[in-house]
Amino acid sequence: MNRALAIRGANNPLGLFKRAAAKTTPARLYSSQHKKTYYKDPDPQIGDYPNLEQRFAEERSPYVKWWDRQMRRNFGEPIQEQDEILNMWAPTQYWSPGWKQVGKMWAGAILIIGSVYYFIAKTRPEAPYMRAYYPNGLKDELGGLPTRTLAASIEEASK
Repeated sequence: MNRALAIRGANNPLGLFKRAAAKTTPARLYSSQHKKTYYKDPDPQIGDYPNLEQRFAEERSPYVKWWDRQMRRNFGEPIQEQDEILNMWAPTQYWSPGWKQVGKMWAGAILIIGSVYYFIAKTRPEAPYMRAYYPNGLKDELGGLPTRTLAASIEEASK
């Protein structure tokens, strides 16, 4: 019997080579070293059924001539293992921008509002009237006593 077949045989159900485990792995992996990829389970437990990429049906082009337009699939096309999660009846997947882009949007909004405020403040015309000027304040104009202080007014009002 071939040694490679014996290693992959019934004693090793996952089909892994013992030599692959002997390879050295880097001590530390950084997330920047890997590109974002969809996870594909190496042992999907679905037998000879094709291990399809997990992709939402909503991401498929609506302009393609589909046999089933609503579900965006063709006749005879294999469905995914988790079709109830990935089909058109699944919750809508919303795109959201990253924090860097959100920060740029906030900075732009603040800049626009600030520049409009500055423009209005600098181009506002002067008042078409002259402000009233009272040399002694409103005491004489309203008939108050010029010698009375605030404390004296409060004392007289409390009597």
